[in-house]
Amino acid sequence: MNTHRYVLEPLAVPDLGGANLVRVAARTGYDFVSIFAHAPSTDLPLDPSVRDPEAREAMRAALAATGVGLLNLECFNLLPSADPDGFAPGLECGAALGARTATAIVWENPDIGDACAKFQRLCDMAAEHDIRVNVEFFATARSLPSIVEVADFLRRAGRRNSGIVLDVLHLMRTSGGLEGLAKVDPELIGSLQLSDGMLVPPEDLGAEMLSRMLPGAGEFPLREIVAWCPAGLPLGLEAADLGLIGKVPPEERARAMRQAAGRIFD
Repeated sequence: MNTHRYVLEPLAVPDLGGANLVRVAARTGYDFVSIFAHAPSTDLPLDPSVRDPEAREAMRAALAATGVGLLNLECFNLLPSADPDGFAPGLECGAALGARTATAIVWENPDIGDACAKFQRLCDMAAEHDIRVNVEFFATARSLPSIVEVADFLRRAGRRNSGIVLDVLHLMRTSGGLEGLAKVDPELIGSLQLSDGMLVPPEDLGAEMLSRMLPGAGEFPLREIVAWCPAGLPLGLEAADLGLIGKVPPEERARAMRQAAGRIFD
């Protein structure tokens, strides 16, 4: 019997959103979806439910009809220019649809003190909706590029509703790697994103982020990493391959991720 719950991550299917994302998730075996509730860049589309009341109501109806839940809100970027008050619409939309967590990133902000102050404000806003805010680290970033640095950032911020996004690709591409896990309390992990890759990194890490392998197709120790994380943590599937957009239907891509993960974990 399957004991894991699965999340369809929006980066893997950015050509889906709103009610359509929920319906595809239901048809392909997912328990949750996550959405871009605050676009971290112009390259990633904001979910239509954030700005369009009709789209939000359609998504609410699809969630209720399918039993799929909304889990996470991507992606609040703590840029030097960011105004935390601008995060409110995404948080309010997610709370109305039942979201449990949100993701913050620091890409890029050389003033970590400024990023920390903005993160504290974001956490306080999220706490009003009973939402936990998890910080994601990126191997290709200069600000908070490892899991150990994010753990230090959380200690500095001092917010109880905070945690870490563990994206396996970024874990495997940082200097800390698997060794960094031993230095962090597993209970800090509030969100998990799975894809695969080879142990020897490619020359272009940025390109790899947008062209990821399905779980099981590479060499990452996925079973060991999942076993290290808190029990019951939903498995987010983020085997994003943006080169397939327009060539392979999003539902087919979502199903391929879910089937690949199922062969490992179910």
